[in-house]
Amino acid sequence: MSLRFVLPFLACAALAVAGTTASAAQVTPVSYDMLNGGTGSFVYRDESYTGGTGNPAVSYAQLTGGLGDLTDGVIATQNWNAGGGANLPYVGWLNTSAPNPTVTFRFDQVYDFSGIVAHVDDSNGAGGVAPPQSIGVAGAGTFNVADPANGAPFSVTMVLGSLVTDTIDVTFNHRIGWIMVSEVQFFGTPTSAVPVPAALPLLGAGLGALGFLRRRKRAVA
Repeated sequence: MSLRFVLPFLACAALAVAGTTASAAQVTPVSYDMLNGGTGSFVYRDESYTGGTGNPAVSYAQLTGGLGDLTDGVIATQNWNAGGGANLPYVGWLNTSAPNPTVTFRFDQVYDFSGIVAHVDDSNGAGGVAPPQSIGVAGAGTFNVADPANGAPFSVTMVLGSLVTDTIDVTFNHRIGWIMVSEVQFFGTPTSAVPVPAALPLLGAGLGALGFLRRRKRAVA
C-alpha cells in the first residue's frame, strides 16, 4: 500500500471524527442563578427551583446553583391568567421589584453557542403583562423583541453566530410592568470534538498502515 492510498484514507477518518460537531444541538444548563419571581394576582415564583441555595418560596429571593422552571422543558401555551393562573410554568418579574432581571446560566463545559430561544408571555398588557422590550445576551449583544398583535405566548429566537463560553448572562428588559418567562433553550456544540465510535477503527487502521509503510521503507533501505 502506498502513501497516496493511505493519506486519503486518513483524511476520510478525520472527517468522520470532526463531523460529530457539525450541527448544533440543544444544550441544557447544569444550573442558573437569578432573583426569584414575584407575586401579583397569582404566584410567579420559581417554586420548582432545587439543588441550590435560596428560598424559592420567597418572592425576589436570590437563587443560586440550582435548576427550576426555566429549564424543565415545560413551555407555556396559555397566558399567565388562564384557568385562574394556577400551575402555569411562568417565572414573572415586576419592573418595580426586579427591574431588568439577569439570569446567569452555567453549563458543564465550554460550548460554541449559536442560538438561544426564550419563551415568553404576551397578554397585550392585560394585568401589566407584556413581552420584554429586548433581551440582552452577554458577549452577543441586545436583541429587540417585537410585540405581536395576537396576545398569545410566543418564542423569541436569538441568533448568536458564535459565542464560546460555559456561562451565559441573559437579561430581560422590561417593556411595561411584568415579564413572564416559561423556558429558555440553548443551542450549540462542544468546543472539543467527541469522536464517533465507528470512526475510531478507521483512523486507527489508517495510522497502522502508515506505520507499516514506514517500517517497510526502513527495511528496504
